[in-house]
Amino acid sequence: MKINDNLQSLALKLGAKQEATSYVRSAPLTEDRQQLNALWTENWVVRKICIKRPQDMVRRWRDVYSNDLEARQLEAFEKLERKLKLREILGEALSWASLYGSVAILIVTDTQNMNTPLQPTEQIKRLVILPKWKVSPLWERDTNVLSPNFSGYSYYQINDALSVHYSRLIILNAAKSPLSDEDIWGISDLEAVISALKRFDGASTNIGDLIFESKIDIFKIAGLSDKISAGMEAEVAKAISAVQTIKSATNSLLLDPENEYEQKELGFAGLKDLLVEFRNAVAGAADMPVTILFGQSAAGFASGQEDIDNYHESIHRLQEERLRPVLERLDPLLCNMAFGHYPQDWWFEFVPLKELSQEQQINMLNTFATASNVFIQNGILNETQVANELKESGLFANISAEDIEDMNNVDKFAGDFEKSEEMEGTEIQAGQEQ
Repeated sequence: MKINDNLQSLALKLGAKQEATSYVRSAPLTEDRQQLNALWTENWVVRKICIKRPQDMVRRWRDVYSNDLEARQLEAFEKLERKLKLREILGEALSWASLYGSVAILIVTDTQNMNTPLQPTEQIKRLVILPKWKVSPLWERDTNVLSPNFSGYSYYQINDALSVHYSRLIILNAAKSPLSDEDIWGISDLEAVISALKRFDGASTNIGDLIFESKIDIFKIAGLSDKISAGMEAEVAKAISAVQTIKSATNSLLLDPENEYEQKELGFAGLKDLLVEFRNAVAGAADMPVTILFGQSAAGFASGQEDIDNYHESIHRLQEERLRPVLERLDPLLCNMAFGHYPQDWWFEFVPLKELSQEQQINMLNTFATASNVFIQNGILNETQVANELKESGLFANISAEDIEDMNNVDKFAGDFEKSEEMEGTEIQAGQEQ
């Protein structure tokens, strides 16, 4: 008689439970605003994640370039950025987007009609950060793949009152939603961190509670149950308190012969290693090195510099993904305000977070000086171009646009003076020949 139980090979069936395991999306943390607010208020790790990275994304800011503009014009553009507090506003917007998944930035200009498309000639008055629960899309979604607003909405309503054209609203998302998701909003950065964070917080709390129970005094009192049944709990507690008071004062213990006392201590071996592993899991989920997220120095023989370099690369990636699209939307307006037009060869690059040491700066300056001298002698560059390069490189922060313009004027004056001397010499030589 055969039993058909489908078990053909025990060795091949090992691990079948692991193969049957599947991932099921639980209730998204991004939609639980109450829990996000509680995490922001009570959990310092969450605040560090949502503040540190956005601050680093705007800390060194960016360098703007254009071959059609002079240095003083680029300085005027930087002054306009400071006047509008662009860096501070975008840093704050990135922090809230990291926490809630998305925010909206309303471009407030000198026009009163917010339903019309934004014109490049409009003057920006301020930028307003709006939480996503105050912004709701209107009408149908744009499904035209050739439209610049593809997958978005043509109009949005703010506070259920103000209707705004999509060109006047910038939606800043943190982590992107899956492609199958039709939602225009992003996902909180804490979605990938919350599981590891709960384990770390739970382990930290339990270890903290264990400290209070690391040493337990055990009193064995004869007839304790009878005394409690007789309602003498206060007398028992008073007696134990008196024994502990005598012990603490004289380092001795007095008990009746029929009572006993013993002491138990708990061991904490291995708890530190376990907590370190939970901590590393949080740092890995947050894509931040332990040295930055928890302020811990590098362990072992590692200097920690490799972790810092990887973190800087991660910040640069976030700048390109989250910050560059916002700036590309704002730059045409800012350029029109500063120059009256938008240069065709306009571009910008984010300043690297890695700062050079004094020795590295000196070596770089020596290399730059040697190369610049060769280029000037061969007529490839002039002094004004070298000064511009020095200013852009940051090796000399005190070089201003006025200084470069003065150098240019001096060179022009010297050139005109040399030409006038040559002309005078030619006239004198012609007069002598006559």
